[in-house]
Amino acid sequence: MLNCDEGAYKEFAPRRKTTMDKKVIVANYRYHITGGPEVYMFKFLDKCGSIGYKGIPFSVRYSVNEPTEYSKYFISSRSGDSVYYDSIKKTPSAIIKTLQGAFYNPETVRNINKLIDDENPEVLYALQVINTLSPSIFKAAKKRGLKVVHRISDFNLVCPRSDLLRGTDTCNECVCGDLKKCIEHRCYHDSKAASMIRAYSMMYHRWKKLYKYVDYFVTPTDFTRYKLIEGGFPAEKVVTIPTFIDADAITPNYENYDYLLFLGRTVKEKGLIYAVEAMKHLAEYPDLKLKITGNYEDQDPEVKEFIEANNLSDRIQFTGFVRGESLTNLISNAMCVLCPAIWYENMPNTVIEAFAYGKPVIASNFGCFPELITDGTDGYLFEPKNPQDLASKVKLLLADESYRELGKNARRKVEEVFNPEQHFEKLKKIFEL
Repeated sequence: MLNCDEGAYKEFAPRRKTTMDKKVIVANYRYHITGGPEVYMFKFLDKCGSIGYKGIPFSVRYSVNEPTEYSKYFISSRSGDSVYYDSIKKTPSAIIKTLQGAFYNPETVRNINKLIDDENPEVLYALQVINTLSPSIFKAAKKRGLKVVHRISDFNLVCPRSDLLRGTDTCNECVCGDLKKCIEHRCYHDSKAASMIRAYSMMYHRWKKLYKYVDYFVTPTDFTRYKLIEGGFPAEKVVTIPTFIDADAITPNYENYDYLLFLGRTVKEKGLIYAVEAMKHLAEYPDLKLKITGNYEDQDPEVKEFIEANNLSDRIQFTGFVRGESLTNLISNAMCVLCPAIWYENMPNTVIEAFAYGKPVIASNFGCFPELITDGTDGYLFEPKNPQDLASKVKLLLADESYRELGKNARRKVEEVFNPEQHFEKLKKIFEL
């Protein structure tokens, strides 16, 4: 477990600014959108000027990255444009870079120091850095006198898999126990070798006390905060700051439409199969449909087999990948959004996005969801992995057309609790403490 010495920071002299502009380096392992962390990153970079900071990205070089003048500071990728572990060719060079990213990446240290030399920033705001940039970035930035803040997007500091799952069941063994359990269960990519690298890299980071260089850990929910504290991180350094959405830019729609919406990636941990199975228990509503953002061809065989075996093809529609106006219309015209996740989640964007459009959310009753959704007020919570209970919550919406009132409550919540002003003012306090 971590044992951070609070006095350790005294050895690092604060740097003095030579200009009036404040700058924050935003470090993330991708500079293109593949999931929630990148959505947040680009929103942060777009709006951090509201608190007087210029955002400077620091990432990995990929040809699909968004253009930026700071790409010259980015580190090289492990294997061309291969982002995910399974797609990386296991060449000697890729293996070496993978190990560096997992343990201590000297290229990260060199490049971040060059960026600091040239831009003279005050803060390092690190998002996802494991397995590429590596926690070496924390020590490098702190030694140069930067305030170091690490925003947590999943459970990778306490779980080698990052999602607190073993198979399709939640697992807490590594949070307070032996990280070698990851190797025993082949948790990481179902590979003993990959699991060994991941587990031993976490042990290395703890042994070298690399997290002592982090001033504050920012979590989007209290649930995640408690998990970090349970895993040994000092409570006084872990701060909950909910994420944000600019609801003013979104027009809510409270009218009735004839479909439920599964929004986001269709990976197994998101629980798509339970949304699909729930449709079987909604047979008395033959006009009700389920729309899913994804391609049918890419789905898990279990999902395809259930749809075919239960003659649900006419009631379940895969929309493919949508964005822009098509995505706006898809959410705006839904009756509600379903989040049947089988992992605890860490404040998914889909919830607050649905709220902004005036849509209630029906979600699994565990993890962060009870924090986000007030049952019966702006959505419903159902027993995880229970499609019949999920269907019963949909029926509640349909019985008295309560989706309108719940949708209005959801919109009100997002305006009051998840607005940009609260998020950035809290972050500013952390940056300047």
